[in-house]
Amino acid sequence: MPADLSRIPAPSAPSAGYRPDGWTRLHVVLHWLVVALVAVQFVDKGSMEALFDATFEGHAISGTDAVLGWAHIVCGSAILAAMAVRLVDRVLVGRPAYDPAEPAAAVWLARATHGLLYAVLLAMPALGLLAWITGLESYADLHTALWTPLLVLLGLHVVGALVQHLVFKTNALRNMTSLKRRAQ
Repeated sequence: MPADLSRIPAPSAPSAGYRPDGWTRLHVVLHWLVVALVAVQFVDKGSMEALFDATFEGHAISGTDAVLGWAHIVCGSAILAAMAVRLVDRVLVGRPAYDPAEPAAAVWLARATHGLLYAVLLAMPALGLLAWITGLESYADLHTALWTPLLVLLGLHVVGALVQHLVFKTNALRNMTSLKRRAQ
């Protein structure tokens, strides 16, 4: 006899005004996983270009480039999945409130930076996968064109975290580097 799924409550977004005390463990782990995966992408991006050219244009490729090119595809796919899960977590659980000591301009810049980071970290691997699946250079070019904006946004993000920690004396950096006392 099939289970009655109508009794399972549907997930819902947090009520208006709700703010968790901290990031979920899942959110923190996925944040640092994406950091590590982006670092791998930085190292193996040349090999991905070689693999793309070998696959779609018939160029020769070394064994190392083939392995690193496939690692690029796997890591990019993992970034896309991790960012999608982070986005769902953020929508369903919410984000901790900004520290009241932070100036409004800093909060605005943090929101803008995070929004753009999410957009680029979702669009870039999606475009890379489209390029790989279709073999179209136009998708590959768009994918590659997002690298510089990503680096700028990552730089802003790191500087912002340091300013929050060293200048505004908030717990934001501490909260994102610890798995203790996390909201679930």
